Amino acid sequence: MSLMFMLFALLGSIVVLAAGSLALRRVVAYLNDRLVVEEATAPRVEPEQHVGGYVPAPRGQEDLPHSLRTRVHDLVALGRDEEAVRMVRERLGADEVRARRIVAGLGGDGTGSRRALEP
Repeated sequence: MSLMFMLFALLGSIVVLAAGSLALRRVVAYLNDRLVVEEATAPRVEPEQHVGGYVPAPRGQEDLPHSLRTRVHDLVALGRDEEAVRMVRERLGADEVRARRIVAGLGGDGTGSRRALEP
């Protein structure tokens, strides 16, 4: 009797595995067809061409968020260039040279020496 029970259990497990495999194949085929249809309807965007594997560096002040650009510009106007450079470095994770170049692009010299504001 136990041999007959084991045989039915084995056949039952084979049927369950076969049904699961069939269901999985249908789901994968459906998702694949859906993906192909979405790719066909989506506009195709070509990646930018890069020469020699190098990626050009982002531009200076254009990549600053508006609020940060305003704050850095205000600091430069007050003659606090070093603080502006420090803020750009912290917020963007940039190195010292790039941060100084960004601050210089906003009107500061990046060295901390600044003439007094005119009234």
